[in-house]
Amino acid sequence: MRFSLIVPTINRVNELEQLFQSLATQHHNDFEVIVVDQNLDNRLEELVTSYSQQFSILHLKQTKRGLSRARNLGKLHLKGDIIAFPDDDSVYPSTVLSQVADFFENEAAWDGVIARIFDLNDNKNAFEFCGGDDESGCVDYWKGYTVGISHAMFFRTSVVKNLEFDEAMGVGSGTPWGAGEDVDYLFQCLDAGYQFYYDSQLYVRHPTPLKKNNFRQQIQREYSYGLGNGYLLGKHNLPEPLIHSATNSSYQHTILEVTKGNLKRAAYFFAYGLGTSIGYFQSINKCQMVHLPSDQLI
Repeated sequence: MRFSLIVPTINRVNELEQLFQSLATQHHNDFEVIVVDQNLDNRLEELVTSYSQQFSILHLKQTKRGLSRARNLGKLHLKGDIIAFPDDDSVYPSTVLSQVADFFENEAAWDGVIARIFDLNDNKNAFEFCGGDDESGCVDYWKGYTVGISHAMFFRTSVVKNLEFDEAMGVGSGTPWGAGEDVDYLFQCLDAGYQFYYDSQLYVRHPTPLKKNNFRQQIQREYSYGLGNGYLLGKHNLPEPLIHSATNSSYQHTILEVTKGNLKRAAYFFAYGLGTSIGYFQSINKCQMVHLPSDQLI
């Protein structure tokens, strides 16, 4: 089986090289890398030229920024049987492609498989409340909400050819919805009847945000990602208990951290919760306006 790995990137060279280094060690070496380069300069030319000697790289330039836009552009050029969307700062363990190939060869009923996301250096979840747990199994909307992170998902080509990322969502979209595009994409898959399996023994690696961001950066990240999360929750017809849990859990964690005296962590949770609430109400109001008769629209 051949893999197509679609990698949007901007403002990162060293991190992208780390990803390339991990790809060069893969036991399964039948893959292509589609780099969607949103840098305005040629900072990646030397890196791409160097690693093109080790594996196939298609280097695309895109001036209009946006993570979802880049993924949609990349999918127009894929040639593989299995598609993945690694982040430009993620890392693939050397066995992951062979494990995924074995899964798809032996499990014909599944349209996709989702891995766990560990920190770059530790076998601990890179993200505190998402990115995987110990319980493998079929992915429904509840499970998908916590494990549906793009760089851990692997798809059959037939799935990716039929669906697109929402370009109004994700980093660089030009909208307030700074995240949620990956879970949105998974929910689109589930809406269409595709079947996904979460495998807790399969993992990829990604930096832990709290290890690299300062307080201000993390607050901005949490609020922006919260807006995207809220927009996601309002966009889909999800079970009410899931919406209630997703919109309230950050506030519950805020109170808990305050009682512990962890004010910095409390601020992170509050920023994410506030963003989620605002994003959710803006999303449902937008959906209501879209469905109003045209003579009632202002």
